[in-house]
Amino acid sequence: MAWYATISHWWNRFFPVFILILVVACAIALVEYVPARGAAALLGILAGACISYALSRARLTVQIAVLWAAIAVAADAAYARLNDQAPVTLASALTKVVDAVTKLADPLIRGLGLAAGDPRAKVAAVAPDFVWALILSMIALTSFTYIFPAGSRR
Repeated sequence: MAWYATISHWWNRFFPVFILILVVACAIALVEYVPARGAAALLGILAGACISYALSRARLTVQIAVLWAAIAVAADAAYARLNDQAPVTLASALTKVVDAVTKLADPLIRGLGLAAGDPRAKVAAVAPDFVWALILSMIALTSFTYIFPAGSRR
């Protein structure tokens, strides 16, 4: 019984690290083997799932505030699209942040030998896809926590 307790103790301590390694491995595999637009969308969905999981542990008021902020950004972009205007929202700023992080990480990526071409041109073209997949998946997954509540909120 002592071995079982020791193994379960170490497994419980190692499990978050295992999940982090699995998410990073999935992200690397997506970037390497999936076309750019598809990889950006799938990475956005993966990031939205991670954010939704982290939000599920936050207070209910924080969850509702983030959910309504994401819905407001999506609604503003839809309204701008319908009226042929440029959406000036948090999504545009987030797209610029993703582009800037990519430009900052470019020397690291080249130093590790992971990129053969210019990753900035590839990522800059698909950064909006990543951002919108992130926002929409976060809306959907956070909304599902209200439709199917956890045992502690029933």
